[in-house]
This record gives sequence, structure tokens and C-alpha cells, in this order.
Amino acid sequence: MMTKNNKRKIKSLPVVVILIIILDLAFLYYIKYSNQKLTFSDLDFFNFGNLLNLLLVILLIAGLLIVVLKKSIVFNPKIFFPLFLINQFLLILIYFLKYISLPFKEIYYLGQSGDELFIGAIFAFYTLTLLMMIFLIWLFIFNYKNILVLRAFVNSILSMLVMLLLVFLLIIGKETDLEESLIKNDKNNVGVVLGAAVWSKNKPSPSLAGRVDKALILYQQNKISQIYLTGSNAPGELSESEAALKYIKAKGINTSEIFIEKETTSTNEQIQYIKNNLIGIFNKNVVVISDSYHLVRVLEIAKFHKIKIQVSASELSQSFEKAVYNKIREALALTMFWLYAL
Repeated sequence: MMTKNNKRKIKSLPVVVILIIILDLAFLYYIKYSNQKLTFSDLDFFNFGNLLNLLLVILLIAGLLIVVLKKSIVFNPKIFFPLFLINQFLLILIYFLKYISLPFKEIYYLGQSGDELFIGAIFAFYTLTLLMMIFLIWLFIFNYKNILVLRAFVNSILSMLVMLLLVFLLIIGKETDLEESLIKNDKNNVGVVLGAAVWSKNKPSPSLAGRVDKALILYQQNKISQIYLTGSNAPGELSESEAALKYIKAKGINTSEIFIEKETTSTNEQIQYIKNNLIGIFNKNVVVISDSYHLVRVLEIAKFHKIKIQVSASELSQSFEKAVYNKIREALALTMFWLYAL
């Protein structure tokens, strides 16, 4: 039989957890800004992703406070704390992954390296454990007694799927609002083509070719004065930027105002390149060229970095199935960026 002293100890445990969760939020913000090579001084609490992190923490802390203050609630630490410890372990692992050389770099799947997929999976698991803790606490509050872990797991999975669906719908809505007409003829305008897949024999994928073709149209319309091609390479291929340049040369176009960047490996790194070089050093007005579904995330990353860019969507034509697939991928990528600045 549980003594009053033991009950007090159990009731005091959520207070300790609340303090740790507040520290976790600060640590998570630090990780997010480190991921983007930014510092705590760049922190914007009103950034949508940061507000989303804060909302999840508030839901968890609010539940824990109710557990502490309402004596009638039965709090079962044997269910909650293993999950809490897993969550803490994953957060620490996420931090140290930056300093660990992973063995999956040469593996590519869905256009992502094995390292990126592994890190993404760790972040997704961290999200799952956080949501499960939130649901567990509120299940305690509403006096559910049976299969609590399973209920929390199912509710968490459903929540993640609903979140992805909402982001998917947001992308569909936002990509139709991209205003290319706002791009004015200006000699200080430069176009930046974001890299995309290179196929066998160093042939640009339709996505990359479509982005390059759009950049050439803007160049011919005098809306941009220079073109910067970005993107590194997968093993055994030309870099994305070199393949794009080769594609342009095959058209017989003068490349004197076309430049390549072949070190960046992701959209995040390409936005950092734009910020640090084209805007930071050369003070250029940047027009980012990519596919419409991709530009929604591009604008969010630029907003995170507090830089102003304009965007122009390629005229890529896709089948319905391919368009849905690409938007699902972008919904995942945008959600992970909002939550963790990946």
C-alpha cells in the first residue's frame, strides 16, 4: 500500500520534469539555430516553427501542472518516466550527431543521403516521444486507465499524420500565390537556381532542367543580370551545378554571366550561401528559382534567416502522382524545418 510520503514524492516528480522541459526547450532552440549556423542572438520567438515548439511544451507543462495541483489525479510514473528518459536520450543524441561521422553517407534513397535519413528518423522519433508524453499526461487527467501507452502512441501517430496533411494543403495553397510579376528589371538582380537530381550520364533531371530553363527565360527578359547554379554531387556524378552548366552550354548560350557553386548539399546550405555571399558580400537582389512546391519551404528558410528574397517557379509539368509525391516529401521537409530547422 502506498504511503502518504510516497504519494507526495510521486506528485513532486512532475515539478522536476517541468524544470527539465523548460531547459529542453532552450536547448532545442540552440540546436535549431546551430543547425542553420546561427546564434542565440538570432532567436525570433515569433517565428512559426519556434511558436510550434513552444505550443507543444505548453501543452505538456499545463498537463503536468494540473497533475501536481489536482490531488485526485492518479499519476503513474512507471508509465510516464521511461518515455521521458527516452525523450531526453534522443535530445542529447540529436545534439551529438553533429559531431559524429555516420556510416551512411554513400547510401542514397529518395534523393537523400543515408546520413540525412538517419538524422531525420531520430528527430521523428523524438517528436513521437514528445507527443506521447503529452497524450499520456492528458489521459491521466481525464482518468483513462486502460492501454494508456497504446492510446498515446496511436493518438501521436494520428497527430503527426494530421500535421502533415495540413502542411500538404498549405503547400498547395501557397504555391499558387507566388508572385513572379513583382520581379522588376534591375541590373542588381541575380537568379539562383537551386540544385536538383542529376540522372545517369550526368543528365539533368526534368526538375533541374526546368529550373535552369526558367532562369534562362528570366535572363533573356532582363529580370536578372546573372545566373548562379548551385548544388554538389552524389557519388560518381557531376555536381548538380556542373550538370546544369553543361546543359546550358549544349544550348549554345553564352555563359559569361553564369557562375557555379558546387559545395552546398541542401536547400538550407543554399540559402546560407545566398545570405553570406550574394547578399552579405555582393549586396545583390536575389531571385531564387525552383519548383513551386519547393519554394514554399525556401521562403520559410529565408524568413528564418531574416533575409529578403524573391522567387520564381519553374514551368515543370508533372503527372498527378508525381506532383502528389513531391508535395508529400515537401510537407515532411517543411514540418521538420519548422520543428528542428533541418
